[in-house]
Amino acid sequence: MRRMCVGAMLLVAVLTSTAQDKYFPPLVFSNDVRLDEFVSNWYSSELEILEEPSLLGIAERHSGEAYRFLWLRSFHHPIAVRLDVRPDGIGVLSSKVATGAAGFPRKSAHLIENVSRPISREQTQAFLRQVKKLDFWALPSCDEHRGEDGAEWIVEAVKEGKYHVVVRWSPKEGQIHELGLTLAIGLADLQIPKEDIY
Repeated sequence: MRRMCVGAMLLVAVLTSTAQDKYFPPLVFSNDVRLDEFVSNWYSSELEILEEPSLLGIAERHSGEAYRFLWLRSFHHPIAVRLDVRPDGIGVLSSKVATGAAGFPRKSAHLIENVSRPISREQTQAFLRQVKKLDFWALPSCDEHRGEDGAEWIVEAVKEGKYHVVVRWSPKEGQIHELGLTLAIGLADLQIPKEDIY
């Protein structure tokens, strides 16, 4: 069976990536090389617009611990929330928003919000406990659930040189739903109306 974790909306998008940083390992999104490259280029393009670093690159350098939620909703601005964990156990939280709707090609997309601030050791450790409790590192990167208009929820992590990415399409519950909302709303305090959470 071919593994695929991409919403149907992707198939109508036209994207080109000039990514110099490699954001994702090969064949993590699909066993189909062309589809995997397409999805990887789309996600990478959004991360470039959001001026985000490659967590895969951090893993390859064995240089840190970080968690990122990339939220690509069809009809809303792309959002990235990243928690970098310092050696002293305190986290630095970065939240970014770009122009345009993530489900459509955008020629002149750019960053419109960029906030970075430390969070307490207690908040950081509570999030790390949640990651452990939800068994994030053992989750499969993809599942077969997908649809048309909706949202890609992409959660990445790097720790001790290990990298993992998990993608779910418009989850209404489950581990990625919990981790994404914890990062975006619980920690970053983004003001997202209930009806725009999809």
